[in-house]
Amino acid sequence: MILMELTRHAIDKLETYGIQGDRFQSWLAALPAGEVFQDLTSGAVGLVVRWEERPWIVILSEDRAKVVTTYPTDERAVTNRRGGGRWIFLNS
Repeated sequence: MILMELTRHAIDKLETYGIQGDRFQSWLAALPAGEVFQDLTSGAVGLVVRWEERPWIVILSEDRAKVVTTYPTDERAVTNRRGGGRWIFLNS
């Protein structure tokens, strides 16, 4: 999956977490390995990306060409959303 663009909001979120420069390039490089999911509550499509030893949630635009927002999470939250049926993983 090649993501062509980030929204201003996504860039602001990454900057909030101190992700700039080389770390930003590393974060971008991790995206293709992300697990694609659909959130059945919101309808959003996103990725779970494991980067710097923790999962990150990356929410995509409807056409999957833009990162809308991103944030770090923990394995427990990912496990709970998967196990509870809120997230359906599309590539697993």
